[in-house]
Amino acid sequence: MAVAYIPAFLEDHAIFVREQASGFYGPTAFMIANFIIGIPYLFAISLAFSLVVYWLSNFRSGGGAFFVWTAWLFLDLIAAESLVVLISSLMPIFVVALAGTAFANGLWMCTGGFLVTPQTLNAFWRYLFHYIDYQSYVFEGMMVNEFGNRNYTCASAEDSTCSCMYDSKLAHHCLIEGVAVLDRYGFQTKQVGNSIAIMLGIIAGYRALGWLVLFVKTR
Repeated sequence: MAVAYIPAFLEDHAIFVREQASGFYGPTAFMIANFIIGIPYLFAISLAFSLVVYWLSNFRSGGGAFFVWTAWLFLDLIAAESLVVLISSLMPIFVVALAGTAFANGLWMCTGGFLVTPQTLNAFWRYLFHYIDYQSYVFEGMMVNEFGNRNYTCASAEDSTCSCMYDSKLAHHCLIEGVAVLDRYGFQTKQVGNSIAIMLGIIAGYRALGWLVLFVKTR
């Protein structure tokens, strides 16, 4: 739902164009202020959503796991809003910005790893889109948070034999080790730090490109 931010940003953009022409401030001040002002609202949205959805979904219990989930969602919203800033700065027309943002997020959904596992993607989609897709790193972080430290009971047949969807070291105990699910997707528990760094880089990249667009337009 990142598209919901487009009308608000376009209003801010219109004010910026008028006030920049009057010499009040430039694109740097506008971008920094826009970013800082949005952080509390995005965190509030992330927390409110997580308080409802996390526990209803029967995710891993514990405050630590909950706040890690919320932090990933928070980064996801910041990245999504940063994409809106870039596209709306480049094309400050509501319908055009709406189409561009919807297309980009639809593409990220297709290559993020949820609909199709990363290993299944061919080289074109994987190297051109998957590795620059912020949703893929958020999905991986949430998967590691959920499956990295949790085991699941396998289905049992009438003759008391077990039928496990994923093969793991605990299969003889009629259990699925959570990391077996991560292995199916090619995720590793030790890559969380790298994913966070890449997410911050993507956010900074979107904002920097948005600033560059405004800078060029105001020359």
